[in-house]
Amino acid sequence: MLYPRLRLLTWLLLLLTASCVEPYEPKLVGTAANLLVLDGFINTDGVTTITLTRSQDLSSAGGYPAETKATVRIESEAGTRYPLTETSPGVYISTSQKLPSSTRYHLYIRTSTGREYTSDYTVAKQPLPIDNLKARIQENGLQIYVDTHDDEGKTQYYRWEYTETWEFTSAFRSTLRYDDSRNQVISRRENIYNCWRTENSSTINTTSTVRLSQDAVRDYRLLFIPSSAGRLRYRYSILVRQYAMSAAEFDYWEAIKKNTENIGTLFDPLPSQIQGNVHCLTDDTEPVLGFVGAATVVEQRLFVDRLTLPNEWRTNLDGYETCTALDTFPSERWKGWTLQEYFGDPQLRIPVSRTSIAFTAQTPECVDCRLRGTNVKPSFWP
Repeated sequence: MLYPRLRLLTWLLLLLTASCVEPYEPKLVGTAANLLVLDGFINTDGVTTITLTRSQDLSSAGGYPAETKATVRIESEAGTRYPLTETSPGVYISTSQKLPSSTRYHLYIRTSTGREYTSDYTVAKQPLPIDNLKARIQENGLQIYVDTHDDEGKTQYYRWEYTETWEFTSAFRSTLRYDDSRNQVISRRENIYNCWRTENSSTINTTSTVRLSQDAVRDYRLLFIPSSAGRLRYRYSILVRQYAMSAAEFDYWEAIKKNTENIGTLFDPLPSQIQGNVHCLTDDTEPVLGFVGAATVVEQRLFVDRLTLPNEWRTNLDGYETCTALDTFPSERWKGWTLQEYFGDPQLRIPVSRTSIAFTAQTPECVDCRLRGTNVKPSFWP
């Protein structure tokens, strides 16, 4: 996927002189702050998802404007068309389909204003299985590795994305809730203590075997998880997606990595122009941000249970660092307050437990795990 840092138009940054060490804010001219940004690829065996947005000035706040009401379709060199449907603003999805590998494909886009864009025709890369997805215990954390290979030596360029899911709890378990209609604190039925959180990868993971004697990837370091990470507190899962790429697509992702992950000091490379394979037919001088490849995604999931990790690892309650103590009601602090005044606004506090003379409570941010995830167990969870 394209990351927001690409959308900051890094390829438009002017080269600085070697002696310049002061901050520099480039000025974008013309339509440079309103370029079409395309995120996605042609999935030759499944659902194709394409996201269209518009770039904006570096100083602009908020999200990236969605390119809505566009006509988007996959076209084969033989003339077959496969339409995509807009399912949410700027997100276009195809039906699940298996595209013949005997022809080349590209993406066609026509915006609501009539501007037309296409990507270069590309040959669909054949899928390769993930040989091994493994986790190894290191001194200070858990290292995730991936292995793959191509016996025919035709792939050579690889990319991975991943989605992490883990179980977590809020800082305090609430067994009570306030019923405003009865002005009573009653037993809670809904679980707001145990939840699951899911996050997508935000780094670019690519490698090439061109300079190796074999088209094989062994022990590629995909992700390192510190031993203190809350993700490892109970059970953790990672779903890895593997893509085979062309040399041009590999160069594209390497340029993005260079421009977004290795800039910030005098010794880092200067920003460079990112050359995609999407072009504007209406105006061939208009730049477009994005690269459309064609491939079949290969997935593999790995689970890591806390019981398999060293006992001495002490994990954090990530996101709940400030939740250190419970409040008590009634108490001298809340003298004169009624039950309704104290618990009436569920956005201020939630009852946690009761004693013979009082209730304990805390803010929703410390009690309701749904604010950081979902209490619905994922279908793939053991």
